[in-house]
Amino acid sequence: MHAVTRREFIHRSALIGAHAALFSGGLARAAGGPASWRFAKPEADLAVAAGDDPARNCLAAVEALGGFPRFVHADDFVVVKPNPIGNSPPEAALNTHPAMVRAVVQECLRAGARRVVVLSHDSRRGMIANGTAAAVTEAGGELHALEREEEFREVPVPRGRILRSEKIAAELLEADVFINMPIAKHHAGSEVTLAMKNLMGVNWNRILYHQTNLHQCIAELATVVPHSLVIMDANHVLLTNGPGGPGEVRRGRQVIAGVDPVAVDAFTTRAFFREPERIDHIRIAHELGVGEIDLAKLKIREFEA
Repeated sequence: MHAVTRREFIHRSALIGAHAALFSGGLARAAGGPASWRFAKPEADLAVAAGDDPARNCLAAVEALGGFPRFVHADDFVVVKPNPIGNSPPEAALNTHPAMVRAVVQECLRAGARRVVVLSHDSRRGMIANGTAAAVTEAGGELHALEREEEFREVPVPRGRILRSEKIAAELLEADVFINMPIAKHHAGSEVTLAMKNLMGVNWNRILYHQTNLHQCIAELATVVPHSLVIMDANHVLLTNGPGGPGEVRRGRQVIAGVDPVAVDAFTTRAFFREPERIDHIRIAHELGVGEIDLAKLKIREFEA
């Protein structure tokens, strides 16, 4: 059976007019549910690799879903979004482990990607201080700290109640593959900052979210940013005083991978001893059709890396 590519999906969706997106580019598409639009559903919905080596956990989790060649093809333009804030070491659980970022960039290039851009609406200074910048350049990727409004492009939010349109990183909209690499942290405003909250580094105006309804806005943003892959860093988990810390850190020893950001977030809430239905943005995103919140409906593979 022919696998529908992301661009083919976009084209077909535009033809039938279902939630038609009014912008162009690699990620332009009808707003819909969870997606690695280019690939058949993996044998497992979530892969959870545990061990003491963050990079090894990362690679093992993705391998359990079919490996990077399942998600990245020859000549693809790949965008990777870690959580790169602060100037603390990985053990403080404030930023995605640089060793994971390095491994992902390397594997994307090995799979044939023509470009791998690691980006976030955060300061380059922080990315340098915490090791993200070095990890990206050493692996052969490009680091883009998005600090200018002209680096973003406005797109409609068809399912939005608060967001009618949103300015999204232009490079993400042009990408063939989007890999979200959050770290599991407490957040004072949204309770947790996981995969969907990490998207508040690919949009321009984050002030609006905090001035209106943070949970609703996070969920609405997730409806217009399709994921190819989510790789959650739960090697160290910030349990208190997030997102900037310092706070109580639990050694989670895990990396969780999947194509559905709601499912990845729902699973990761267990690290915070919470039920996903009680985290408003996870529940709302599920209700908006972004992904599955009920872990009982998911095939989850947990193993030692």
